[in-house]
Amino acid sequence: MYSCRGGRGDPVFYTEGSNKVSVRKTVSIKPTVTLQHNWSPIFRGEKVTLRCEIHGGGGTEWTYEWRPTSRNSETFSESRTIRADSNSYSCRGRRDHESTQWSDSFSLTVSEKPRANLTAEETIIPAGGSITLTCSVPSSAGWKFYWFRQKSMSQTAHSIRNKEPDRFLRVSEGGRYSCRGGRGDPVFYTESSNKVSVRKTGDLLPVLSVSPSWLSPGASVTLSCEVEPQSAGWRFFWYKAVPDLSFKSYSFKLLPDITTRTELNSYILHGQNHTARYVCRAGREDPADFTAYSEPKFVWSADPHPAASLSVSPDRVQHFRSDSVSLSCEGNSTKWIVKWIRETGLLLDCSLWDIMNRSTCSMSLYWYHSGVYWCESGSGHFSNAVNITVQKDINGIILVSPVHPVTEGDPVTLSCRDKEQKLLSNVFFYHDNKLIHNDGREELKISAVSKSDEGFYKCEHSGKESPQSWMAVRVPLTSPVSSSLPVLLIVGPVIGVILIILLMLLLWCCRRSMGDAHLYDIINSAEVAGNECAVGSLGWSSPAHLELVSPLEDPLLKQMPDLSSTPQC
Repeated sequence: MYSCRGGRGDPVFYTEGSNKVSVRKTVSIKPTVTLQHNWSPIFRGEKVTLRCEIHGGGGTEWTYEWRPTSRNSETFSESRTIRADSNSYSCRGRRDHESTQWSDSFSLTVSEKPRANLTAEETIIPAGGSITLTCSVPSSAGWKFYWFRQKSMSQTAHSIRNKEPDRFLRVSEGGRYSCRGGRGDPVFYTESSNKVSVRKTGDLLPVLSVSPSWLSPGASVTLSCEVEPQSAGWRFFWYKAVPDLSFKSYSFKLLPDITTRTELNSYILHGQNHTARYVCRAGREDPADFTAYSEPKFVWSADPHPAASLSVSPDRVQHFRSDSVSLSCEGNSTKWIVKWIRETGLLLDCSLWDIMNRSTCSMSLYWYHSGVYWCESGSGHFSNAVNITVQKDINGIILVSPVHPVTEGDPVTLSCRDKEQKLLSNVFFYHDNKLIHNDGREELKISAVSKSDEGFYKCEHSGKESPQSWMAVRVPLTSPVSSSLPVLLIVGPVIGVILIILLMLLLWCCRRSMGDAHLYDIINSAEVAGNECAVGSLGWSSPAHLELVSPLEDPLLKQMPDLSSTPQC
């Protein structure tokens, strides 16, 4: 440490001592900066320890000076903990009035914070079994693993295992699993992994679809059952839902023509005539480990003459809000309930919202009453289904159209009315959003409905449009007698003409053969017999037939002896 002062005069007058200046001698020792971790890569923000190593410095105590690019610092420790970044670091040592050289710059190679990866050998837990989950952090080592489980979508994930050195986890409970890695002290965590949904077979909910959902009597319906996640080995079971009015629930009965199950996830039902409700489920292994039942799906039949039927009063599809509507069930049952499904898919029954009196449901309509309605009987039958549409705009208009399908060939009349049920004039009608006539009219009359008239209809009056409604057209079933009558009328005369032609050809052949005496032998045999004409042996017994083939009319036979004495037939 150097200092100075000034002096003058005699005796000498001295100034105050100067400041002290520290002068150090640099020795020829160069430290080395090392990283005190044996894993790589290093991730940004992870805490790591650097060490300043001085070789050949003897046993003297050193103090250390670090020089990051951002600041200088001095510490007695040869190690320094930092949060990893892309800076360069160097160090040097000091003792007494000596210092080492600065070390070479040490730069960390850092990567962005990693994300753990979770995989599963299988995501469906068999009955009484378990599956293995694997958590990994790509291209790095030194991790311990932290596991989390979320029981349901509405709940938050909670920790189930911490600081597990093994990256494998056996689970036997369903849920959404995730993981993350951690290493160092204090612990540096990776980003949380992807989530893997694990479910027990019985928790899987298949999705059933039906096509078509509205059917014509006798049509075929395709049921399709999907299980997520898709995997091999599923067998599919098909059920019909039977209503139980005592408990306001359904029992599921295996379809009678499917004794066990199908290997394919679809099944075709032939000859469907009535409204029905179906469910499916899947299973695998033996004995079968079943999924849950699917949500039921309806196949709607608009046939107005099933074993159980539903009628609507007023008899139309569209109604105004606050209109009073009655739905009546008919059929061979003493217990009835009217059910309906809203446009949102919510299933309801009349007793919850309205008044159910024996077989009739009375409603005062609100906007939420739009939907499909049907009856269910105590004997387990479904009626036909009908659509009801509620006009939400009290100042709007409605289309008056039949609630039941129209039989092909029958007349039908569509009209447009307002809230006071006034029949509107100068109305434009649309079929499948296409204008039918350019001129306004009071009613749309179709004298004989055909299948091409089926579709969506709506009306427009003074800038107001009604909701649109589907008009179904049913093809009448043809009886065997009526269907065979036109055929007989055509085929009968044709067969008659053919028989006449064959008969004339036969007669011509017979007449050509009259030149020999064979015919007279036949006639003479007839004289002996005395009962039948000989020609009768040819297959005819009618005198008219005999006259047609009389040999006396043939010029070639006029030279023959007179046969007038021969007995006549």
